[in-house]
Amino acid sequence: MSAELIGILSVGAVLAGLILTAALWVGGLLRDVDQRLARLEGLIEGAGLFRSREVPEPAGD
Repeated sequence: MSAELIGILSVGAVLAGLILTAALWVGGLLRDVDQRLARLEGLIEGAGLFRSREVPEPAGD
């Protein structure tokens, strides 16, 4: 193998590692934001400041 090919493969491996690390980091941030948003929605809904997104079923005849 030539030195150039080893360099190209090394840079590719490093970039793949960086992309994987960044994806896991962003996924963790989004999961945290999702939990915080769900908690906030629960607090607001519990206070009666807005209606639930669930549409109640009409009473049957």
